[in-house]
Amino acid sequence: MQTLNQDIKEKSFKKIYLLYGDEPFLVGSYKKKLREAITGGDTMNFNYFEGKNPDVKEIISLADTMPFFAEKRLILVEDSGFFKASSEALASYLPSMPDTTCIVFAESQVDKRNKLYKMVKELGYAAEMQRQDTAQLARWAGGILAREGRKITGRTMELFLSMTGDDMENIRMELEKVISYTMGKEVITDDDVKAVCTVQVT
Repeated sequence: MQTLNQDIKEKSFKKIYLLYGDEPFLVGSYKKKLREAITGGDTMNFNYFEGKNPDVKEIISLADTMPFFAEKRLILVEDSGFFKASSEALASYLPSMPDTTCIVFAESQVDKRNKLYKMVKELGYAAEMQRQDTAQLARWAGGILAREGRKITGRTMELFLSMTGDDMENIRMELEKVISYTMGKEVITDDDVKAVCTVQVT
């Protein structure tokens, strides 16, 4: 993820990115960040494909199209299944894709023996978004609270995470509840967490 953050910060993009893994919140978050950084909100040079087996010929045709009054054309391909059953045509095309095009794949399932996966590794960057450990989640949640002017002790954070589980989307929703509930307060207490957080049944 460090590579992704650096590319976004420096606006120096590889031709191909693959975002995948068992933390869908991070996949979605980086998908949005890359889109914003590459297109700056421009929709004219942005194409989106969602679902199994999108039209490879159309993707290649768009990838070969020069961007209109912009540096890059972005093609976002989501849940295509190309990284389970490889698309030979796409894997063969990627080495000759123009530098003015960037393709971002966001996939739930990836086979690392897949030819397309190997091509992305060679020509671009494949980022596996894994579930975060408790320390990483605590830092992330603490950062969100700090931006909202709230403080929390390590012990209360432990209680919060023991109730929410390790799913980042769920943690984000529970944080919003805690932030709303503690409006006007600076320090979040155990009682605040117990009052509004839903215990996740695993």
